[in-house]
Amino acid sequence: MSKLKKPLKYGAAMLALMVFAAGCGGNGSAADPGNGKDEAGKAPEVQKPEPAELVFYSQNGQSEAFFNEIYGDKIRKKFPHYTIKYIQRTGPGTLLADMVSSKTHFDFYFNTVYGFLNEVLPVEIQYDMTELAKKHKVDLNNIDPAAIEGFRNDVGGKLFALPTHQDVMVTLYHKDLFDKFGIPHLKDGMTWDDLYAVSKRITRSEGGVNYIGYAPMVDYLVRLNPYSIPNLDKNTLKPTINTDERWKSFFEKLIIAPGEAAGAARGEMPKDAVKVLEKFIAGEQAMVVYIPQVVKSWADRFKTVNFDFVSAPTLPDQKGVGSMPYPVYLGITQMAKNKDAAMEVLKFLISDEAQTDLAKKGLMPVVKSESVRKAYGADTGFNNLHWGAAFYNKAAPVPYKGPMDGMVGDIYRKYAYEVMFGTTDMNTALRQAEEETIKQVEDFRAKVNPNVFK
Repeated sequence: MSKLKKPLKYGAAMLALMVFAAGCGGNGSAADPGNGKDEAGKAPEVQKPEPAELVFYSQNGQSEAFFNEIYGDKIRKKFPHYTIKYIQRTGPGTLLADMVSSKTHFDFYFNTVYGFLNEVLPVEIQYDMTELAKKHKVDLNNIDPAAIEGFRNDVGGKLFALPTHQDVMVTLYHKDLFDKFGIPHLKDGMTWDDLYAVSKRITRSEGGVNYIGYAPMVDYLVRLNPYSIPNLDKNTLKPTINTDERWKSFFEKLIIAPGEAAGAARGEMPKDAVKVLEKFIAGEQAMVVYIPQVVKSWADRFKTVNFDFVSAPTLPDQKGVGSMPYPVYLGITQMAKNKDAAMEVLKFLISDEAQTDLAKKGLMPVVKSESVRKAYGADTGFNNLHWGAAFYNKAAPVPYKGPMDGMVGDIYRKYAYEVMFGTTDMNTALRQAEEETIKQVEDFRAKVNPNVFK
């Protein structure tokens, strides 16, 4: 690959001006330190920042309006000499495989951690930004370790992407239902047993309505499980669900227990994530443990609900540890034409300035700054909510995920629902999930380049 010509950065040009001014001022020279001219009477020449075009793409299909709100507009304002473009996935021809096969150029790829591992690694467009980050003095220590280290450990310590925002689980509770049944409002720091005790007090049939205290979002419990259990063993790529004893605790404490507390066997609980949210918004369910960003995504519907956040429940043997984080990552691709310009943009997006803007819009920041965290949710129209609940617990460590994590998680989730609703006993479910996963893993490995597992 040919070396790209390094562009002169805006910061470098400004630094040159500052050095020039310092060298001229107060030294008794003939030049007037206040008139901006050199000894020959000419104004110093300021070299303009070199323009660049940067193209963003994601397989998640987000609209251009959403991209501009989250990334595009703030980048254009900070770097007016850069042309920022976005390619939206709209169907055949704009799928990642199609983009790569047609050699369509894009400088950045962004997606959730699963999307990145599952989609980018198999087509080998990732770029290790380690040396580039050092060159541009990117402060990785300012990023929440939970948001970055799990991904780096997945790919042998390489820096294929940086997190720009993330999510963890919090507890949403319906204040009107708590008031209706005379139950005190929730507080940060409760355990799962505390939550189930409240759920039992609320779950009832009254006035022709089946009220549910709490219904699990099973897919996110599997995806962000607080036990930090990997779905597959990193070394063998074999499923862990029937070999790691922590899965039994996961099923007993996070799947079976809430089902017993809220009448799953009687068919009163919703059976997928959307229905869980709809029952909560309708005032028929009192609590849901989910990501706070849902309030931004479903803003119009949540405006009709009197609710608030508290921290996600914790396990007795993991006091103060919540769910794993679920970051969105942004990485420079191998095909990027101006990697220095791209890294300057990425460096900006993880700065406190850009992170504050994201936080205000309801996207959980990835930096450690307390001032940034305090801005979380401020411009969402829900600034009265306890957004700080997302930071109350320490995030659970992120284990190995790899390119098959989402696929395997879907299998585990399917059997978790069967256990919760009593259609399959736990031991049978664990065994069947293991068998199905082994087959799926074998099929996937036969189709992809083995380098994705290195």
